[in-house]
Amino acid sequence: MRLKEKTHRKFVEFFEKISNMYQGKDFELAYSDIQRETGAASVTLKRAIKALAEDGVIEVEPGRNSRYARFRYLLVSQNAEELSADTASNGSENLSAEEKAPPRGTFDSVNEDVSELSQLVDHLRRRVRNQEMAIALLQDRLAEIEDKLRKR
Repeated sequence: MRLKEKTHRKFVEFFEKISNMYQGKDFELAYSDIQRETGAASVTLKRAIKALAEDGVIEVEPGRNSRYARFRYLLVSQNAEELSADTASNGSENLSAEEKAPPRGTFDSVNEDVSELSQLVDHLRRRVRNQEMAIALLQDRLAEIEDKLRKR
């Protein structure tokens, strides 16, 4: 059963965003984090990951345990290859004009670096918040168990 177009697009955009945060490298994510970010049910998540892998959008490998997986977003490498082929064919035409011009995109690259860093900081904040919530939950459960033991 195929995904709806809206669901497919949502997962592609999610994996593209995460891949950009990791600069196109492989990344490991918890399935629960993907669900939280996309708002998808676990069945939809499994179907989406399977469909994206079949479509060649991502590669999926087992992660550190059954709740995690390693992903590689493949569309970035295809786009990068197309761009490098375009620049290689256009770059040899007019080198002297490019050498005379000041370096373009200096501020753009700094802005991209800053936005990338702020995305990484946001991602880390979310992870810390999730871990803090998990710790608080575990502390509550531990307190309940201690109360039960004291009553005995």
